[in-house]
Amino acid sequence: MTATINGLEKADEATLAISHEGSAASEEFFFKRDVISDGKKAITVDIAANLEDGYYQLLLDAPEKYFREPKGYFFMVSHSQIVNPTGMKVIFNLLPQPEGMWAEAYTSLSAPPKGPPPPGPLFIVVTRPFEARYLPGEPVAVQLVFTNVTTSPLTLEYLPQIHVTKHLDTAPVLYSEVRAEQRLDTKPDEKIITDFIWDQKDTNGEQVPPGWYDITWQPPDAPRPVDKKIGGSSSAMVLIQNPRGAMEKTIEVSESRTVKDITVTLERIELTSREMKIYAFVTQPDYPPTVQSSPFWNAATEYRIDGGAPVILPHPGMDRFENGTRFIWGGTRPKGTLDPVPSDAHELVFKIISMQVSASPDDPQYTVEGPWEFKIPLE
Repeated sequence: MTATINGLEKADEATLAISHEGSAASEEFFFKRDVISDGKKAITVDIAANLEDGYYQLLLDAPEKYFREPKGYFFMVSHSQIVNPTGMKVIFNLLPQPEGMWAEAYTSLSAPPKGPPPPGPLFIVVTRPFEARYLPGEPVAVQLVFTNVTTSPLTLEYLPQIHVTKHLDTAPVLYSEVRAEQRLDTKPDEKIITDFIWDQKDTNGEQVPPGWYDITWQPPDAPRPVDKKIGGSSSAMVLIQNPRGAMEKTIEVSESRTVKDITVTLERIELTSREMKIYAFVTQPDYPPTVQSSPFWNAATEYRIDGGAPVILPHPGMDRFENGTRFIWGGTRPKGTLDPVPSDAHELVFKIISMQVSASPDDPQYTVEGPWEFKIPLE
């Protein structure tokens, strides 16, 4: 399969990934490729993956400033071949975000059917609002909207459990609501709306601390939100605001630390009422001269505020340049959003514990231990 990406601006990064249809779990990727634009209008990516017969999706992940047309492609593999009866080309167009509410969509590569009918969820579920803010103690209102996307009457066998977890945290579920089993008959295109109110309490009945929380659905007794009959879901992000307010300013740091010939320059920290963003520039001697061959792949990173518990950071976004790579934590993707910093905080300790590097994209990765640590006054 060959995919073409149109409209990615120079130095911007996008990611192509193949997973089971309806899945968003990174451990289930069968193919993943980061693409960095060198300024060309069109970028062609050859995709090679050994896939068993089944139903898959090819998803393009791109910076938030782009509107993806389409968001991805559904396709079927039958007898070890991709089913593409019309010879449709895989093309992603990246456009400016339109005004108003527009939904990014998937395109079916395997329709019309060849052999067995192409797969597809029977119901699509949308969590709304996608993002909202509340003061501590305010009731959090969320809706799950189920839509029968087939051309036939169907029965929804159950309403899923609703779970609340701390954003970027792997700790157990804070709250779950288990709906009683209920069979609901639906007509084509009919929507079923279920309301959910969270009182901001955890499983011990205690008020949760300020920060971002994810509200997701799960089938009963399932380890994660995956169901062959239900697809197209995303988490609602809810910000419990700090009653003391959030710090809003940009701190120009421009400090460098060098460990084992790798130099990290902490450039700046942007603080807003919505989130924190951290920018660092990373380089080493004889840094590769082209943007396609940055040796840096990932970084194990954490931060602490006023000596509190460490917060583990997600994989950073990366902008590659001829003299180094800029790491960006926060802001680039929903799953990377960092909590705002309280307005009365005094010190931020930011630490890169280790990095995964390689001499070139084709060489094995190895780990370089740090740490590269920075103490930043916030007052």
